[in-house]
Amino acid sequence: ATRPSSDPTAILYYPSTVSMTPLRFASSIASAPAARRCVGLGLGGAAIAWHASHRTPACEEAAPGRREAKLLVASPAEATPSLAARCIAEALGTGIIVAGGCGAVCTSKYAGGNSTLFGVAAAWGMSVALAVYVTRAVSGAHLNPAVTCALVAIGKAPAEEAPLYIGAQCAGAFVAAGVNYAIFSAAIVAHEAAAGIVRGSAASAASYAGAFGMLPNAAVVGAAGALLAEAYMTSILTFIILGAGDADAASVPAGAQPAVIGAAVAALICTFGPVTGCGMNPARDLGPRLVTLLTGWGGAATTAWYAYTVGPVIGAVAGAFAYQELVAPHTKRKGA
Repeated sequence: ATRPSSDPTAILYYPSTVSMTPLRFASSIASAPAARRCVGLGLGGAAIAWHASHRTPACEEAAPGRREAKLLVASPAEATPSLAARCIAEALGTGIIVAGGCGAVCTSKYAGGNSTLFGVAAAWGMSVALAVYVTRAVSGAHLNPAVTCALVAIGKAPAEEAPLYIGAQCAGAFVAAGVNYAIFSAAIVAHEAAAGIVRGSAASAASYAGAFGMLPNAAVVGAAGALLAEAYMTSILTFIILGAGDADAASVPAGAQPAVIGAAVAALICTFGPVTGCGMNPARDLGPRLVTLLTGWGGAATTAWYAYTVGPVIGAVAGAFAYQELVAPHTKRKGA
């Protein structure tokens, strides 16, 4: 490779007999410390743009018949969206999850939807997948404070940005839950009247459970048990997230990764939804829970809140370290 001091473009030539796949090309230059954006010319004149810091592919036209790879050196500001843009993406993505997932529960609980467990799980899974698809190119699509904490813990996200990411996620969840409440408020009142529930009483927590904040199934677990269960299921989810996105393993195509994560969410809800509600996301609980706190539930809105915040964070960090220590070393050797 050559890079004249007057030219920010480095040209990497290789023989025409060598098949340089996008993955091999990216692997060959990802270690370059100055690299921020890479463009590798592949077969048929198609080029692959590769952001080394995010491993995100995109397409760029190139002259047909050429076999070369260009390493374009860009400043971090050019290669990475601003922190404000990333936080907005996190808020929007988390809002999509709450609008779709909590909205499906609202429809079933208050509007006579009578969805099955599988139907609700599918709505959550699709909401997560769609949110990841539309935000991952901007923010990396954490969309979950527990995931952000886990990525910080294993050195894959900067700690100084975590509070802003988490704040944005919770804000997006809060706004989406507020819209859900505005849409279903009359149906919620009718639901409470039919069930003889007085909003603000201890028993009134049951009227928002699942649609807004979460509650454990008292017949199965208490608050402490819910915390442990949430930690367990979130550790599984985070393990799968890191596995799906492991570029060295390359077991899941980039375009399918959000769908795999959504499928994991749906599968876990089918298993653990009747136990704790299967939150696995502090923003998904805290944002909607704050809406209930502000709309008359009072102290009932805080019931078992810590199980759905502390549990997922502990579990996500544990799942991330498990993948990092038990699986990632082997996939790195494979990708070398």
